[in-house]
Amino acid sequence: MSADKPVYKSKKFIAAMTWNLLWLFVIWYGIRANLAADVLIAMVYASGATQTLYLGGQSAVDAFVRMTKAKYKKAAANEGP
Repeated sequence: MSADKPVYKSKKFIAAMTWNLLWLFVIWYGIRANLAADVLIAMVYASGATQTLYLGGQSAVDAFVRMTKAKYKKAAANEGP
């Protein structure tokens, strides 16, 4: 993402927030529907796992992109006139 683009205009950010809101709705509905505690706990764990995997995946992608940009910048500097 470019430095001048706000984070809330990112498609990934909007997708992540949508999923978070959907998980909150599902958990809220489970509480209102008097689901068993085991089911609610499983829903909370699933929500946490998906959010953790998303954040970890994004961190890995960002690190890879940063490393690749640095490699190309270094290669371009070595090829200079």
